[in-house]
Amino acid sequence: MPGFESFDSASDALLAACPRILSRPNATAGNVDAQDFRLRWRMSSEYCAWLYHTPNQKYAMSMLTDQSRSDDLDRKKSCVLPNYVDDPRYPPSSIKYVFALHNHPYAATLSDNDIQDIVAKGRIHGFQFEALNAKNKKEQVKLAVIAFFSNSNDLENPTCDGFFQYIPLAGQLRKWTHSRGEWRCQQTGTVQWFNDVDFRIEKKTAPCQNSAEGAP
Repeated sequence: MPGFESFDSASDALLAACPRILSRPNATAGNVDAQDFRLRWRMSSEYCAWLYHTPNQKYAMSMLTDQSRSDDLDRKKSCVLPNYVDDPRYPPSSIKYVFALHNHPYAATLSDNDIQDIVAKGRIHGFQFEALNAKNKKEQVKLAVIAFFSNSNDLENPTCDGFFQYIPLAGQLRKWTHSRGEWRCQQTGTVQWFNDVDFRIEKKTAPCQNSAEGAP
């Protein structure tokens, strides 16, 4: 089901989704240097949703879920994103999947599960599709996983300080940060796949290549 209003672009929808996800109860543990961070971490939860493209050339976000994987040692938080969006306004085959959205309780990089899951979703839905942009021109929209984070210790009013991103077709791990009204992109690594399940992350700090892809 649709979670809220539709948007003309994926970027507009992404910017709206960030504060809405981070404002959920215990969605952020704040800064890791805070004195009570460990307690905040134990109480924290991940929420996830799909950002998807509709037949009327709009972008929308599905309802949030906080269904999690079991982790007996509580070493990490996770959110299990359903494979499909249930939006009765449109035929299921007409919905195109854009971003697998979730929060990270603090500014931690994408996990192996995040990377594996988005590739698995891509095998179901495809890794890109063609859409019309605001200028009514065709563009290729690529599937990606997004993990929002906040560095604020004000858990009632967390700021959207950035997100981690992996676009399988681009192969880059990226970190976007928001400061002084601007978004900046830094490449933090590349992902090299050996087969359908095995991959290696090569850490690399550099300016983002083709940063317009998936940009806010």
